[in-house]
Amino acid sequence: MLLSQKVNGQLTVTDREAPAFSEHYDVIVTGLGTAGAIALISAASRGLKVLGIERLNCMGGMGTAGSVNGYYFGSPGGLYEEIDRKVISLVETVYTRSSYYNVEAKKYVLEQEAVRHGAALAYESTVTGIYMDGKTVKGVQWIGPDGLQSADCKVLIDCSGDAEACHLAGCSTSFGRQLDGRAQPYTSVKIFAAGNKVSWRNFDSGCTNQTDGDELSQALLFSHAQHLEDYYTDENRLLQLAPHLGIREGRLIEGEETITIEDFFADRISDKPVFYAYADIDKHGRDNAFESQHLKDWFVASNLGAVNVTVPIPLGALIPRGYDGLLAAGRCLAVDHDLSTCVRMNRDMQKSGEAASTAAWLAITKEVPVKDVPYEELIALLTETGCYNPENNKGYQFAYPSGNKPVQPIAWLTDPEQIRVGLSTLQPGVAIWSCRRLGSTIVASLREWVLTEEETLRKHSAFALAVLDDEACLPVLREMVKERDSVVLQDVRKNNQMRGHVAIYLLGRIKDVHSVKELAAIVTNPEEYDRPLYRLGEGTDGKAKKYNDVYFQFFSHAVMALIQIGEHHPAQREAIGEALIQAVENGTYLPRITHMPYGTYEHSIAANIQSVAHDALERWGQVDKGL
Repeated sequence: MLLSQKVNGQLTVTDREAPAFSEHYDVIVTGLGTAGAIALISAASRGLKVLGIERLNCMGGMGTAGSVNGYYFGSPGGLYEEIDRKVISLVETVYTRSSYYNVEAKKYVLEQEAVRHGAALAYESTVTGIYMDGKTVKGVQWIGPDGLQSADCKVLIDCSGDAEACHLAGCSTSFGRQLDGRAQPYTSVKIFAAGNKVSWRNFDSGCTNQTDGDELSQALLFSHAQHLEDYYTDENRLLQLAPHLGIREGRLIEGEETITIEDFFADRISDKPVFYAYADIDKHGRDNAFESQHLKDWFVASNLGAVNVTVPIPLGALIPRGYDGLLAAGRCLAVDHDLSTCVRMNRDMQKSGEAASTAAWLAITKEVPVKDVPYEELIALLTETGCYNPENNKGYQFAYPSGNKPVQPIAWLTDPEQIRVGLSTLQPGVAIWSCRRLGSTIVASLREWVLTEEETLRKHSAFALAVLDDEACLPVLREMVKERDSVVLQDVRKNNQMRGHVAIYLLGRIKDVHSVKELAAIVTNPEEYDRPLYRLGEGTDGKAKKYNDVYFQFFSHAVMALIQIGEHHPAQREAIGEALIQAVENGTYLPRITHMPYGTYEHSIAANIQSVAHDALERWGQVDKGL
């Protein structure tokens, strides 16, 4: 039998005699957070012998130790709703109401349900090794209060959030976006008393690699320190800082079926989902310029960043490719970086835990590999609890988290006249994306409209042509950049884009060499920042804003556009390289974007521009000239 573990940070596999396991389980769940708590309870409730291993001293993850006291989208239905009803029944009895439910009450209910169904719990414990027979998982080694222990299992469900067990088993994983390896920003939560009400507040604190213990510790210390005040009032009495950071993204497994944003936008989706994920592509970073082209076409060029989408999740996305006896549930399931921003909501992650445990039960009772579980039988079981419900397949929607505005389903346009009308408004997103879907069949109409004297139709037709790689858009895009077009589109409830930012992105997408001089001026001309366009003004609290998003978007999109042009046109690299060095070498651009202290999220994304430029210059052999 093989034991795969980390030794001095390196994955090491040793061949050992089969250990004399002291305990034998049907299912072991590693990580008892959002997905793992439900996976454990669901498996135990079906009569399986189950062990749960958890680093903290409670179940529930972000919904308890993380103090995120409520839900943001996700699909209804499943075992988690029964749990939530039991939590609500305790509110105003033993526990004080704070919001939708109380985190302490949920801790209690989750643990009671696990114990009631006979599950064993190993708190303050960490998995240190995986026992394997080839690519089949056979058991787990962990360390906790009782020292080093091990047990065998028929199925291991990795709900660690960062695919820790999958990583130890040698599964293929990815981390962060392709350009710079950065994952979504993390958040930290302060719990405080406002009068006689318990409340919570969070904010994005930065980016971290939480798989590195030192870096995670620094993230905890730094982010919690940002919550501390010089003094407290009766409306702001600090109660605690949540011990569990809100990590939005970590390792992502390569699954038997991996869901990518490219396939999703091309309607190449599974016809055998086990549940539906539902949310907007909730990209918390404002550094839009450094995301993938697919995401920027959606988020920037089409201004649809806050549109809700439904993503069908098949069982194959919960199975690491090539492995048996192993499932992954939670935010580490098999999606790419771009879609991970959508497929991570608490409701849906709880459903992933239930789907994984139900599949494990079927595999064990039928004595078949997990990937061979009969889909019809699995769906029948998940339908009984509401975890799977075809009514959750809502397609694309304009939706609002509070529910106080009507949901508007989106149907993509095919009629050129409807597209022309859409492009003639400040809500052109659906029309632009419809053109992207239609492809070459709409190009002739767009070429006609891009020459019209009607400004809005002309400019938005240029956007649509650009996402179709048609250079007829270039004169109008250059016009918008030259005038620093400050019109803000109005498609969605948040993240609306300024037309000047969109035009810069699209010039880079087209690799327009004739824009190099104007783009370089945006990032190097000392008079650029004096434009009234970039004046900060006040925030909603009446205080001066500390983060200049308008200037940041112009600056970062221009840097990325220059890099894209340089990658495609080597003859331009010397001029572009000199502009990049002048723009970011000494960091003088940073105070123009943010006056916040080093380490806050706004500062860190601004500072990252320098490393992105450095990487480009290194590829071009110009790193010795600066940076």
